[in-house]
Amino acid sequence: MVPMKIPRTHERTRKSTMSAHILILFLLSGCGGGVSQISQATAAALGSTPGSVREEFDPQTLDDDDFLLQPVSSSSVFSTPDPIVTRRPTQGTASRGYRIQIAAVLDRVRAQTIKSRSEHLLKQRVYVNYDERTRLYKLHVGNCRTASEAETLRRDTKSKGYTEAFIVRSTIETAPSPYRTPTRTGYRVQVFSASNRGAAEKAAKTAQTTLEREDVYVTFEPPYFKVHVGDFATKEEADKFVQAARKRGYDTPFPVQTEIRESGR
Repeated sequence: MVPMKIPRTHERTRKSTMSAHILILFLLSGCGGGVSQISQATAAALGSTPGSVREEFDPQTLDDDDFLLQPVSSSSVFSTPDPIVTRRPTQGTASRGYRIQIAAVLDRVRAQTIKSRSEHLLKQRVYVNYDERTRLYKLHVGNCRTASEAETLRRDTKSKGYTEAFIVRSTIETAPSPYRTPTRTGYRVQVFSASNRGAAEKAAKTAQTTLEREDVYVTFEPPYFKVHVGDFATKEEADKFVQAARKRGYDTPFPVQTEIRESGR
């Protein structure tokens, strides 16, 4: 069989068509590659990859104050960081200085009684410190930074009846809270007075036993030490107790108006 010959013109046409197809495919692939590269570059700049969506993206991670000040859920609470404040170091509230010792007793309750009366008389705070070595409750007043200040306070304290007051080295408050004089006024019943402190304290112990009361106070009103009993809100209550004291052997008890403890009965 004699092979068929394809005309040259038709063969050239077929080759031209194929070349055109190849050229079109090449151009299309080039354009697609360019678009893909641009998309990848854009995605990289936005922090994502092609073909993925960051559904977990939270605008609060942008550290934008508008979001930080308004949390959108209770599960993740965002807050602005605390501002950094530069300040000079402040001096501590305690340092070494001087105080005036006005008393030292063995009994804690008695120490509190003296503290209450002394604050009323001296119009300043009284500190009660327990000394484990001597087992004494020591009562101090003042927050003096210098010995000169302490000496002035000692003289003033002695003039108010604390004749045995003396200066001691102590930790003091550099910014003590102001002392406020108790404002509640009531009545107590005076059952004894003497110029000697020891006699007054002995009478106070006797009154606690005889009258069966714990609210017995020794107060100093120059030149006498006085024994008062009770914390009565009204004079009627005090007068009633006067009658009870007389029945217990006290000849001349009488009510006095004074500052009383809030916890008194």
